[in-house]
Amino acid sequence: MGLRPDFKAEVSQVGGLNVTQKGDVMDEAAVAQIDDLNDTQSGDVMDKASAPMDEQTRAGVDTKNPSIKDIFLSPYILEQLDAYCVPHELLETQTMQEKKALAPGTASLKCADGPVLQPQIRFITLNFLSHIAQQVNLAETSWFEAVTLLDMYHLKTRDPGCILDAIATLPATCAALVSILKKNDDATELVEGSCFVQHASLFAQRLQQSGYPTVNTKVTAGMINVQERRVLEALSWRIRVSTTESWASTYVSRFNVLSQSLLTPSLKWVWQQSILGARFLMMQQAVNPEQPPRVLAAGLLGIGLVGAGLLPLQAIQPDELSFEEWQKLYSEIKQRQPEPHCAIPEGHWQNLLGLFTAAVGTDLSMVKRACHLACISMSHGWSSPVKLGACPGTSAKTTSGDHHVGSDGGSTCASASD
Repeated sequence: MGLRPDFKAEVSQVGGLNVTQKGDVMDEAAVAQIDDLNDTQSGDVMDKASAPMDEQTRAGVDTKNPSIKDIFLSPYILEQLDAYCVPHELLETQTMQEKKALAPGTASLKCADGPVLQPQIRFITLNFLSHIAQQVNLAETSWFEAVTLLDMYHLKTRDPGCILDAIATLPATCAALVSILKKNDDATELVEGSCFVQHASLFAQRLQQSGYPTVNTKVTAGMINVQERRVLEALSWRIRVSTTESWASTYVSRFNVLSQSLLTPSLKWVWQQSILGARFLMMQQAVNPEQPPRVLAAGLLGIGLVGAGLLPLQAIQPDELSFEEWQKLYSEIKQRQPEPHCAIPEGHWQNLLGLFTAAVGTDLSMVKRACHLACISMSHGWSSPVKLGACPGTSAKTTSGDHHVGSDGGSTCASASD
């Protein structure tokens, strides 16, 4: 799952696009690509790359004047989505799995609203997860999985009278999560709780210094092993989860297939910004049923498409907001960034908007809602009293030159959807 293999390889090699000082990621070549994409809608490119005409006719495609829906349902596009492991069925299956995974446990239903981990503790915890994941050579994407599993575990087990217990077991829980992910990543490698004892004990000391004196600073291998079993049981042994990062990668890959790779340079940048945005949001808030990863990922993608100049801001404007209100909210997450500008003719960006909704597998109203939720979450992150450092896992491979704010780690992540 994720980006098309060739597309993802290019992203890892190219660290970003040539971004001008004005923040405009569109150049003449990219605009020409948009023109070609518009030709696709009129059938020119489809005639070259689509399945045989009789197959399209049997599928109900209007071959003389294909619509966005026709192109999306053409045999060729469906085959390409299957070839790159991002078919419609994947969205449906993972959506159902995500809803089930985010269903709170019996004890959690009785809890008052509010996170288990307060902002400062969450920041410390997620940095610790990043550190020990690196120690056992897990991929960067494992950080997203570890954080998502941690939030799901707390969602399933949270008890209104035992929040301090969740903090007390946090070092062992984090170590257990990374141990589980490492075992799942490489079944041939021996991973024991003792591998994490030293790091978990140091983390426990940090928690104790942060105002939690009941945390045991002497974490043992036995404690980690016991917690590993508890985590697996609470999650019903389902440890393969969709994250905001994996959803964003899937959506961008689908968009790239639907646009027949004509927008690959711009989509690389959009993908990078979406991943940075996902990191920033996960540092700020726990995964929850009201703002599930699939919705936030769709919103981040929409914000990224606006930042890339592929869509105008009004294209994803929530129905309940005036344009002035929407513009103000957008500007709050784009501090120090220029106003978005889309130089693409309306007929062309309308086609792109249709591809966007098809890529995320929902209708326009839901896309707008997703963009609204993502903007609100980003805005809350900017106003957070906790000054966060650089997001864990951020590397040169997922940042693009002019959009990387070096002196302010929080800004590095907050510029994620610029």
